[in-house]
Amino acid sequence: LNTGAIFAATQVGSTVYSEYLKKFGFGEKTGIELSSESNGNINSLLTTKVKDIDLATASFGQGLAVTPLQMISSYAVLANKGTLMKPYIVDKILDKDDNIIKTIEPQVIRQVVSTQTAETVSAMLVNVIENGHAKKSKVQGYYIGGKTGTAQIPSGSGGYLENKYIHTFVGYGPIEDPQFVMLVKFDSPNTSVYAEGTVVPVFGEIVDFLLKYYQIPATRE
Repeated sequence: LNTGAIFAATQVGSTVYSEYLKKFGFGEKTGIELSSESNGNINSLLTTKVKDIDLATASFGQGLAVTPLQMISSYAVLANKGTLMKPYIVDKILDKDDNIIKTIEPQVIRQVVSTQTAETVSAMLVNVIENGHAKKSKVQGYYIGGKTGTAQIPSGSGGYLENKYIHTFVGYGPIEDPQFVMLVKFDSPNTSVYAEGTVVPVFGEIVDFLLKYYQIPATRE
């Protein structure tokens, strides 16, 4: 609910809100081993005097630009009990004889929120799937957490394109001991105005496959 997001943002204020955006990794490259990675853009919240309208719209995701990888990393913070990790692709480097030259170890960047906060938000994300508008992503036998996103697309000349949206669903699970974080994104889908009818069921199908593929035991009836 946009008005609820605005209320929460104004309660903490623009300074704290901006600091947490930076702590979660928005507005900067993750450093993953890929060329042409974008910083995203949170400049409207980095000025000395943040406008009330910029804080309000940023609270529900407008006026900012973030990459899918940044979004995944931010959800991974919650899955990792509040810790931001550096994403990487290469697991190890081998020589021509397949001997290991170097093993890439997971790298902690910083603690973003407390374990208690991460677990509280995780419970909220589970509720979205269990009792909210993302029931089509529910997988029997598991608690999964996630959230939809329906974003307008900038026109390039000011304002937004009419009847064009980006649908996303980001989530992780099993919630007790997360083994994956995943984002599903559709650009300008034609079958539904809302993410609930497009990316949500796709997310659920992929999660069901992952849980079976990795043989992750069920945790509920």
